[in-house]
Amino acid sequence: MTDVTVETLLEEKRIERVLVRYALALDEHDWAGLDEVFVPEATAWYQGIGDFSSRDAIRDMISGVLQTCGRTQHLLGNFRIAVDGNKATAKCYLQAIHVGLGALAAQTMTVWGEYSDRLERRPEGWRIVHRELAMFQTAGDIGLGATGAD
Repeated sequence: MTDVTVETLLEEKRIERVLVRYALALDEHDWAGLDEVFVPEATAWYQGIGDFSSRDAIRDMISGVLQTCGRTQHLLGNFRIAVDGNKATAKCYLQAIHVGLGALAAQTMTVWGEYSDRLERRPEGWRIVHRELAMFQTAGDIGLGATGAD
């Protein structure tokens, strides 16, 4: 077992805060808050949704989908973070609940999955340079099908 330093724990916590900031930005529809999560040139792959080649493209996809549903709650857990200097990798589980709008307001859709991220420490702090979402299961229907953006 590798010795863990206080500095490593602090860096892991800083990274965890970036990951949680993402979830809060989605639930609060704080699209500008994604600037605190992704670098401008970030890339992403969301299973069942597609590939994206910039922070703006990621933001546009997420906001476009989440503005078509009601409230959401993105819960993250089982963080696994490895720091190597100014680079890091992170994985965490996701459970996201989406509520429908209008005629579907009583319906929910739940997504279970895992985020896998590569991050870099920049002058503004840790930011995601690449994100992947693997969806393990979806249940329910709020008119989005199996492509809920999380």
